[in-house]
Amino acid sequence: MLRRVGRSISQTPPRVLVSVIAAAQALAPVLVELNKTHATNPNWPGHARFHLVWQVGSHVLYSSLILTLLWWSNPCPPERFYFAVALIGGPLLAFLVALASRRLYGGTLHDPNGVLPFILQLGERKVVLEMNFILVVIGVVLLLSAVYSFSGPWLVQH
Repeated sequence: MLRRVGRSISQTPPRVLVSVIAAAQALAPVLVELNKTHATNPNWPGHARFHLVWQVGSHVLYSSLILTLLWWSNPCPPERFYFAVALIGGPLLAFLVALASRRLYGGTLHDPNGVLPFILQLGERKVVLEMNFILVVIGVVLLLSAVYSFSGPWLVQH
């Protein structure tokens, strides 16, 4: 038989953590991509710029929906919390799929006219750190932490 073990914890910390991720998913693309390096870059095809602005707008709208789901009432029903987590996890997963499949469509993680990766010199070795990847990994870790915190101790078999 499965039963919940441990103490009841506040819903606020995991809701705040998911809210921070949602805000970052909304604001970061607006700041990074709606400028001369991306959306108004004359070297980019107009159709690519259109898709970028569409994507940024989608992030803002989804993040607004996520915040509404999380904070509409107190306490937040678990179904709404997990639906918000699924919505916020979608773009993170989509980034990882695009990353893994970029050779199939000729995609790159950065553009020479845009934000370049951070290069870390370790002795004679150079390590290229792509900030988008690092931020997505941090987002996934924080999201999983929020889910664990909201869920409390795992169900155990007795």
